[in-house]
Amino acid sequence: MTRLTTLLCSALLALATLFAQAADKPASIRIGSPDQGAGDKPFASGVLGLAHIRQQLEEAFAADGITVEWHFFKGAGPAVNEAFANRQLDFAGLGDLAAIIGRASGLDTRLILGGRGANMYLAATPESGIETLEDLEGKRVSVYRGTADQLSFARVLDAAGLKERDLRIVSLDWSAARAALAGRQIDAAWSGMGILALGRQGIEFPVDTRQLPVTATTQTGVVASAAFIERYPEATQKLVDVLVANADWISTADNLDAYIDLLAQQSAIPAELFVHEYQDDDLAFRASPRLDAFLRHSYQDSIDKAKALGLIRRAFQVDDWFDERFVERAIEHQNLQARWQRYDPSGMAE
Repeated sequence: MTRLTTLLCSALLALATLFAQAADKPASIRIGSPDQGAGDKPFASGVLGLAHIRQQLEEAFAADGITVEWHFFKGAGPAVNEAFANRQLDFAGLGDLAAIIGRASGLDTRLILGGRGANMYLAATPESGIETLEDLEGKRVSVYRGTADQLSFARVLDAAGLKERDLRIVSLDWSAARAALAGRQIDAAWSGMGILALGRQGIEFPVDTRQLPVTATTQTGVVASAAFIERYPEATQKLVDVLVANADWISTADNLDAYIDLLAQQSAIPAELFVHEYQDDDLAFRASPRLDAFLRHSYQDSIDKAKALGLIRRAFQVDDWFDERFVERAIEHQNLQARWQRYDPSGMAE
């Protein structure tokens, strides 16, 4: 072999190695979330929202030359699923129903990190006379169809011996529901903590999930493109490492005030609403990223309910969808094995 041939082979090998290394890193990471804010800043809560507020992922991937793109959708879960279908996202934070609908409609996603226990509130006008769930029969009630709110509502109606057909259901997004309730155009709404702002306008809150089994709360998670996490496992792990560190920080009671301040500043939602939402809650339970028996049972129940309600055409098994390797590796690497207990299907520590 001539010296020229040897040099040429070496150059080609180096070039091939360079291309292989480049292929192991994405040029960008695209993250989506429903926009839950009340102001002009995009907002999401939880570990992903905290990463956005603090620009932690941008910092984590800067040395690799990887950019991070954030996309917030006023259209909530359906808009996020559409972006996934158009291959415009790699990761997203989603409530259980939206993620389930996406998967059932053919999106090749994996749920790689969990979130749980967000409280829901029944807001009612004083004129409606609603004091219990049973009082909802025949009333005009708003619930945001296609979101985790709808499945939570289905569970509490079951507990009260009611079905959606027993009510006059109106599907409104969160902002429209607040406006309709304040204007007395509906009798009640089932919604997340943002609805508490209407307390200043005389709206009452006779029932919330604090009075009900924890299974009535809404569950969330981070879903990922299956193609992305298989092609870029190292980048996926780095992202999950940041989110698990955030879950640890949120789980610490001493950080609650600082966390609420960040949420209030970003969302333009009054801090006292976040205080109400988190007071007396088990922060470690709520922030646990583990895909444990509670989350698996809750999601499987949600899948089955979505099928029964006609929200999806086919059911599927969570074991074919959940991928816990990244979150468990992050927990091990950060020595957080004792931080979060595993919870059984009823929400009790195992």
